[in-house]
Amino acid sequence: SAGSSMGAEAKGASSIVLNGGSLGSVTFNHGRHQGMFPDCQPCHAFFPKESQVVDKMKGAGKLQRKDVMNMCKKCHKELADKGRKTGPTNCKECHKK
Repeated sequence: SAGSSMGAEAKGASSIVLNGGSLGSVTFNHGRHQGMFPDCQPCHAFFPKESQVVDKMKGAGKLQRKDVMNMCKKCHKELADKGRKTGPTNCKECHKK
């Protein structure tokens, strides 16, 4: 489940645990991303700023099984191609049982 609660100043949780299916949950370091990218729109143009949004979008049929993963991997690969420090791009670096 995509757990988070909106914190002070509507910044959201510093860490959000996403349901990662059979490979295990994914802990998304929201605070680190906020520190690196002051413009929230690349993600929040797609994901509304609300608690449990990934699970809600999946339930409403607005997200397919690997949509979130593919979005993250695409951004991480683009940063790596530019020679910038980036997050993981393989399964076991994100999914934890």
